[in-house]
Parts: sequence; C-alpha cells; structure tokens
Amino acid sequence: MASAGSSQQTSLRWGILGPGRIAPRIARALTDNRRGHLRAVASRDPERGRAFAARHGAAVVHATYEALLADPEVDVVYIALPNGLHAEWTVRALDAGKHVLCEKPFALTVEEVDRVIAAAARTGRIAAEAFMYLHHPQTLRALEIVRDGTLGDLQVVSSAFSFFLTHPDDPRVDPDLGGGSLWDVGCYPVSISRRIAGEEPEDIAAFARFDDLGVDRTFVGQLRFPSGLLAHFESGFAAPDRERVEIVGSAATLVIEHPFLPEPDGPPPRMTILREGEVEIVDVASIDDYRAEVDDLHAAILDGTEPRVSLAFTRGGIATLAALDRAARSSVGAAVG
Repeated sequence: MASAGSSQQTSLRWGILGPGRIAPRIARALTDNRRGHLRAVASRDPERGRAFAARHGAAVVHATYEALLADPEVDVVYIALPNGLHAEWTVRALDAGKHVLCEKPFALTVEEVDRVIAAAARTGRIAAEAFMYLHHPQTLRALEIVRDGTLGDLQVVSSAFSFFLTHPDDPRVDPDLGGGSLWDVGCYPVSISRRIAGEEPEDIAAFARFDDLGVDRTFVGQLRFPSGLLAHFESGFAAPDRERVEIVGSAATLVIEHPFLPEPDGPPPRMTILREGEVEIVDVASIDDYRAEVDDLHAAILDGTEPRVSLAFTRGGIATLAALDRAARSSVGAAVG
C-alpha cells in the first residue's frame, strides 16, 4: 500500500464501516471520482450491508468490521459508527494500515484523540475528522471576509443547529454511545466559532436540558476567547430545523443562513453582509462538500498535502466539547442568589 504522499498510487480504494444515514453521501462523493472508489462495506446486519453495496456499487460486503480492516484491497476506511465507537475503530483501522476519515465527533475525550494521534504517528497513516462544511466555498469565503477586515473588529459569533429527533432507539440519544445534541450537532457551532477565532477558548459556560437518561436534548453554550471574541450557540433535538451563523463585527455583520448542511443535502448556500441598513449578497459556489472533504483526504494521502481539518484542530474541539458537557452537568440544580 502506498504511504502518505507516495507517487506510486493514483487511486484509492475505500471501505465503509457502518452503512448508516451519512454513509450514502460518502458513496456519492466517490462516484466517478478519478482518485478513489468504493470497494467494500461492513455491517453487522448482513442484509443491510448487501443492500447498501448493491445501491452504491461496492464490490465486497464484509460481515464484520474486523474483516474489512483485514481486507488488503482497502486503502481508506470511512467510519460512520455511533459516536462512542469512533476513536476505538479509528485506532484499529490505523493499526491495520488504513487511512481514516472518521465522522464527527472524532472522539469523546482528549485522551481518545491522543491515542489516535499516537496511532497515526506509529503507523504513518492519516486520520481526519469529517467536518464536511469546513471544505465548502461558503465557509472558506466567510473566513476570508473575517480575516480581511470587512466586518471590522470581531465582537460576537452567534450560531444554532437543531432538529427534531423523534426515534427513541436512535444511537444519538444513547448515553452509552456519546448521545446528546452537543456531540451530534453542537459540535458544528463550536467548530466554526473556533475556526473564526483562530484560537482556543479560555473560558466557557453552558446549560442544558437533560432527559431521564442524562442525554441533553437542548444545549446552550458560551465561549470567551483570548482575543476578546465572544461566542454563543444553541443545539437541540427538540426544536425545528435551524442552521444559522452570525458573525458580528464593529463595522458589519455576516449572516450565513445554511452554514452546515447546504445543498445538495439542504437549501442553497446563502451569505449576506449587513451594514448600516444595507444588505449585500455574497456570491458563493454551490458544491458537494462531502466530495470536497473526500478529495481533501485524497490529496493528503496521494500528494502529501496537509489535511484541512488537522488533528490539532480536532483535539482542541474535543477538549472544548468535553468542557462544555462538564459545565452543563455541573450547573444542573445550582442555586441562584
């Protein structure tokens, strides 16, 4: 198998662990992709695995995750398992000689991220967290606007991501598998706030509404960065679909109306700059950001470029999410006055 940056290999063979709700988008990103194709899928439900393979053109179906990792015809593994299994299977895939694209959240603790970092260094393989929206031209243009001073001195980042989750057996509400809106969708506002700040928060505060199992169904968090930038966000499983980011500066405000899931999986991207009552529409291209994140990993493996989502950025994100979770749990029942 070619190592990262090798010129000997020009196309990569992918395997998918867990053919769930997001996996079809990675399969889509590999369709007619000259640098990679879907080779195999592994599912603990054989019928589900066969159906996925037939629908998306995978040549091989493995009955176990271990079998896929042992497949010498697989170069890259996409991990779409429940949150609590991400770090374990990322390490196992790296140790099996595979490169890894792992769904967010990459892990549930900083210690887990450190084990992945050690495994990547040990094996010479690449692991990246799958934050697809960070590869979208909309996000990249927003960061350019922030950096070029168009908004003036940054003041506040305000963001939200919520939807109704009504399936009682969904792993996203399983406390043993890293359930909760913070880990599932709150991670998006946290990541964009950190990306905009370009640094890690030095102070946090958080409150949540927990269900009987201790899983947050609604979460509100606040971050304060060393630069003075403030950020607050909401996430939830008990409110209608909402995706929005406002970046407030001393001169203008940038509004991103569909920041995390634009088309082809949501509405068209739309950004506006609000300044003294005037509204300026910011033109951005509409692309498949799952294809963009797959191609970013292809470039890292085949060309030796740096992944856009670095393990250092991922480590900081997991540290922040874990701190927010602790803060919300410690605030439950606290007296006022």
